[in-house]
Parts: sequence; C-alpha cells; structure tokens
Amino acid sequence: MNIVNFFDTLAGKWFSQRTTHDLVNQSSQAGQSNLLIELLPATDASLIQLCEQTGHAPSQIACGLRVNQDSRLDGDTQNTQRSTLMVILQPDQAGGGVLLQSDASGPATQGEYYLEHEVLALKTQTPAGLLEERLWFVNPNLRMRTSVLKVEGTEQLASFCSEIRMGLA
Repeated sequence: MNIVNFFDTLAGKWFSQRTTHDLVNQSSQAGQSNLLIELLPATDASLIQLCEQTGHAPSQIACGLRVNQDSRLDGDTQNTQRSTLMVILQPDQAGGGVLLQSDASGPATQGEYYLEHEVLALKTQTPAGLLEERLWFVNPNLRMRTSVLKVEGTEQLASFCSEIRMGLA
C-alpha cells in the first residue's frame, strides 16, 4: 500500500473513543469525537497555499486531508470543534516523507511520516513537545491510534483511540 492509498482509506465519517493518560500526574481522562475526514487531491488550493507558506514546492504534494473534529471529554459540558488541514508530501525511497498540518489554533507544524507494513507512524514537534503517533487498521471500518507526547525525552501523555467508520463522507 502506498501513502496515497493509506490516506484514502482514512476518508469518511468516524466515531472515536479515546483514553488519555497523564503520566506525570497519574490520571486518566476519556473522550469521544466525531470525525469527518475528506481526502483532498494534490491540486487543492488550500494544500498549495500551505506548501507555499511553509516553503515547500507544491509539486511535491502527494495528497491531503481535511479533518473536521467535534469532541467532548468526559465531564465537560461543551464540545470542542476544530478543523485541521494536512498535506502529505511525496515519500522518499524508504517510504517516509514530510507531513504539514495547519489549524486555526496556531502556526503550521511540520512533521515526518513513515508507512511500513500498513502502519502509519508520525512524528511532529509541537509547542507542547514531540508527538509520536501510530495508526493502523484492524479491518476497513475499525482503526486504532496511539500517541505519546514527549517533553525533553520524557513521556508526559499517552493516549489510545479506537475509531469506527460510521459512513462515507
């Protein structure tokens, strides 16, 4: 499977159940999200604009995603909504490449992706620390996602998500 095929399988409506563990404070919190993920072609104007803003050639775009998320943490009374744009640049010979992300909360971030044995690994330096994620499918309508946030090499947060496809976009 190549990177465009993998990202194409992410498109659709998803329900996500997440548990996050704060390793420093020894606490956990659960939450749910409804996700609407749209695959965008390499010619999409918003992908080209994000590439140009971050100094990457638009000719290197493999594909992109728009992720609309409506989330609620257990105990909260209000949902949090956000939209994220992701640009996947062409992979290198080893199957890895650059991933650009942008949302309304701050400046665009640049990370790396690597696809091996149908498992996508992402590493992104964020203002909070280094975020490492892994994403894989159990079957076409069930995927798993883990993430670890490291600050100065020490794990601070860990999360696990199970996500069920609720339909196509």
